[in-house]
Formats: sequence, C-alpha cells, structure tokens
Amino acid sequence: MEGRDKRGGRAIFGGGRYDNLVGDVGGDPLPGVGYAMGDVVISLMLEEYGKLPPLVTCPTQVLVAPFDASLFSVARKLAAQWRAAGLRVELYPEAAKLDRQLKYADAKNIPFVAILGPDEVATGKVMLKDLRSKTQQVVDQSEVVQFAR
Repeated sequence: MEGRDKRGGRAIFGGGRYDNLVGDVGGDPLPGVGYAMGDVVISLMLEEYGKLPPLVTCPTQVLVAPFDASLFSVARKLAAQWRAAGLRVELYPEAAKLDRQLKYADAKNIPFVAILGPDEVATGKVMLKDLRSKTQQVVDQSEVVQFAR
C-alpha cells in the first residue's frame, strides 16, 4: 500500500505486511506489518504547494548569562520577568565560563546577551552586550526590554 502525491506521483508513504521478513534475513519466520513516511518528500510538497511555514532562525532575543552558579536564582527571576514583558528569553542552562556562553549566543544568532555578575546584581543592572554591533553597556534590569526590542 502506498500514498502518492496526486500531481507528481511521488510516494509519500508506504507500508504493508512483511510476513517472514525476519526469516529472510536469518531469523525466525515471524509475521509483521510496517510503514514508512518520506519526510523529505513531504517538505518538498509543502514548499511546492506554498504551504511550508517560514522558519524562524532564532526566536530568542536575549540570552541571560549568569557569571556563576550562585546567580542562577536571580537569572531565572529576570528571565521570567522579561518573558512576562514579551521578550523571548533563554537562560544558559549550566554554570559555564562567560566566553562559552557568548559563543553559544553567537552560534544561535541571539542578538543580545544580558551578563549578570555579582556587581550587576548588587546594583540592579546587567551588562547588555549587542552581538550584532559588538557593543556593550550597563543598563538597568528594567530597561532590557526596551533595548532588546
């Protein structure tokens, strides 16, 4: 049994009974059924019919980069606060050196990194690094939403 593209005749999926297939390759003879889908064929068809949704290469606007593990609770609160204000925020998932976090953001095309160190926490600020323009500035935590938009 096969499902085919009505216009192009390409097989989209196929399946059926495969009795004794295991026996044919050296195992005990067993009854069986199965099917497979062609994900590449489906994506080509979606594109051809104009139904392929646009892909967002980087939905994250700001990466919160805590300086060390002791700042994770503050970082989580900031991330939640900025998400509630409408930003798409990602929190780096582990304690890692800042250089590694910046490389991660750059690889994912995240435009802003909010660096959170002990001095910033004490003053209610973050070091906001714009990876597009390669600039950085210290801003109030409440101003990050305005800068990232």
